[in-house]
Amino acid sequence: MNSLSAPGVLFGIAIFLHASYLGHSYLQSEVDYDGQLSIDLQHALDDTPESAFKSRGSIDIRSIRSGFVDIDQDVIAPEDAAKISALRNGVYRLRAKVTTGGGKKSSFLTFVDGCSLYESGLSDILTVSLDHSGHPMAVSLSTTKGVCDGSPVDAKNLRTFNTTVLISHMEQAPIPDTSAYIQKLEREKEARDRGETKDNRSFFAKYWMYIVPVVIFVLISSAANPEGAAGNAGGGR
Repeated sequence: MNSLSAPGVLFGIAIFLHASYLGHSYLQSEVDYDGQLSIDLQHALDDTPESAFKSRGSIDIRSIRSGFVDIDQDVIAPEDAAKISALRNGVYRLRAKVTTGGGKKSSFLTFVDGCSLYESGLSDILTVSLDHSGHPMAVSLSTTKGVCDGSPVDAKNLRTFNTTVLISHMEQAPIPDTSAYIQKLEREKEARDRGETKDNRSFFAKYWMYIVPVVIFVLISSAANPEGAAGNAGGGR
């Protein structure tokens, strides 16, 4: 059985490090990329499958790196405020149509409990999740009210949405640090070349690759010829 030489191992690790470095550089350059997103918001104020979505406003993300945004949302009409109040026992649905700076479009549907939106006084949080190239992967809605407790809300707090926009970037995977391992291999190679390294392994650890095949051969031979083994045993009586 041939074993890998130290130069071969070092060469393989060097190729791995080079590929890891290129991958890290690529991801880093994409994360550092800055761009813009435009989000058109539409919501459904009836908790029914056939409910139509109507315009709620728009969000312009001027910089996905800094998170600077412009929020322009419509004033809520009294009849729409009444519908939101009626959603306390239902689900509030929001549709976000996202357009990137390059013109790529995508649509996301998210929802929260109607009671949490109502009791928060229409204070909601919109989280935009981006991949390493700055393209949207998801848009999710939450509210500042974690648990509904039936608290009444003044009608004046249902006139406009108080929206906070959060931008979530994809995190990079850690790059393995193999420099110390390479240095260790180099030191061991130099020690072997100088004859300073002693092999303290046991006899079996050194020669297991020769012992195991012999044992397997003996076991197979015994299993394949049981009559011969029995005859030999009888002849010895």
